[in-house]
Amino acid sequence: MSAYMGDAVLLYLNELIDWESYFNWRKGETSDLELDRAALQEVLETAAAICEEQEPKLRAGWDDCAQLVNDEVIYPPHIKETLEKLREAGLVSFGVEEQYDGFELPSFVANVILQMVSRADAGLMTILGLQAGVAEDIQTFGSEELKREFLPRFASGEVMGAMDLTEPQAGSDLGAIQTKATTEGDRHFIDGDKIFITNGGCEIHLVLARDAANYDESKGTTKGLSLYLVPRTYSSGKKNGVHVTRLEEKLGIHGSPTAAIHFNHAEGFLVGEQGEGFKAMLSLMNNARLGVAAQGIGIAEASLRTALQYARDRVQFGVPIADQPLMKDRLARMTLELEGSRALLYRACSLVDQNHAISKALKRTNDGGTEFSAGERVEMEALFERNATRIRLLTPLAKYMGTEAADSISRDAIQIHGGLGFMAESVVGKLHADAIITTIYEGTSEIQVSFALKEIGKGALAVVFESLEKELKTFDEPKLKEQADKVLEGMNLILGAAGALLADFNYAMMSAQSLAEVVASVIAGAELLKQAKADPRRFDLAASWISRRMNDLEGRCKRIKEGSTDRLDRAQAIISLND
Repeated sequence: MSAYMGDAVLLYLNELIDWESYFNWRKGETSDLELDRAALQEVLETAAAICEEQEPKLRAGWDDCAQLVNDEVIYPPHIKETLEKLREAGLVSFGVEEQYDGFELPSFVANVILQMVSRADAGLMTILGLQAGVAEDIQTFGSEELKREFLPRFASGEVMGAMDLTEPQAGSDLGAIQTKATTEGDRHFIDGDKIFITNGGCEIHLVLARDAANYDESKGTTKGLSLYLVPRTYSSGKKNGVHVTRLEEKLGIHGSPTAAIHFNHAEGFLVGEQGEGFKAMLSLMNNARLGVAAQGIGIAEASLRTALQYARDRVQFGVPIADQPLMKDRLARMTLELEGSRALLYRACSLVDQNHAISKALKRTNDGGTEFSAGERVEMEALFERNATRIRLLTPLAKYMGTEAADSISRDAIQIHGGLGFMAESVVGKLHADAIITTIYEGTSEIQVSFALKEIGKGALAVVFESLEKELKTFDEPKLKEQADKVLEGMNLILGAAGALLADFNYAMMSAQSLAEVVASVIAGAELLKQAKADPRRFDLAASWISRRMNDLEGRCKRIKEGSTDRLDRAQAIISLND
């Protein structure tokens, strides 16, 4: 078994996800559970083997960047070689349905693969993750004609994709987009510039542009934005008006080309409804946020493994530094941070998969099938809506936790290496450089906690906590029950603190990070207890997470309840000392 296949992955694959219901709902027939699960494990083992085999080359090529030659982006050799191996294994567009020649892998499996790839090379993951995300957005919102033309090419790896949102004046504020889409007859043409486009040299661009018909009236809003599939080359071989004007030089993820793109009356094909581009792009971004959470976890895992090996080998004062109390505590904290973030991501992925399967089953029923009775259909629709609410809260929390863990754990790994960690050639230094961007792209950590706060304000916390409470009350084994009761107590403290926030928007925004931390703490705590129930070896992990996090939670909730917007005035006064 590859070192990339960890215990947690196997636990979810074999015990913690209801694969039988997933496949029954998705396929509309009784599944062969063992066969289906074995197929998923084979896919994961294949990905793990490729990543483990290629890791030395990928690490050695970390400083090698993509090159721009005559408007074409050339990947560095180590990236090109590994992509080819993944293509040969069919592991490039995970979610493409079988009818379009894909594997239609579950979100859990897809994100574990992205985690593995990130552990080997985070730059490679950004290319692969976008490939999958762009294809799935076309699959969800594109016309049947577009799907038939492009999805098999994505599944085979013939084409790759990019998501073109950012402009010089429009980062997180997509209402500021100025790229224009002009309709001429039944054709659409794109003019404008995009920056910081990951994998910008690819063949297929999904471009968010403002429709010319209501260009001035819609400025400053996300209304009037449409999503267009813009190929660099027509099927005839003629070049479209898509030009890579430069590649950026970055602190990390060097193997991934980040480009500035100029659209010169480039023809685009509408994806979804006119004026509904923001909705379609939001779907891609939400999936991408889970992918970046997986990327963060992969980087954190690589950092922890490297630091742990070094600490065990490095002898000071007659003993390995891993055996010294302070270092032992640091390594344990790093492990807790990694596993808590992983637990949150896997819970979110399992909900995404359940809803994907439910939507397939409901569609068959609504199309005239007899899969569910009227009453069963109502129950399934209600479950779908509850899950959707939970996913909308868990997605920004998973992205926030996973990427902040990558930043923190990789920084700790440098500290463990001492002066060696600060050398330019150090692996942990490079991992930290890769980690920094994960807290920034696909929405900064500040944006993620703001999104979480927004969902809480819309009632998501009650839905999530209702499910958590039922789950926590099922732990009847004394040791597990004791820990579950601590999480339940933490949930009650959060509910008391959250009420204080909802009365004042500015204070709520100021406290959004603390609220996100405590909510993520209890969700991850419940998930780690679920792991411990299935595998008693993980009890100390769950108990330590709960002990540390619930103590922190109590303090945060107290500060939230007792605080006020006076903190904003103090903050301004402190900042003014720099004037």
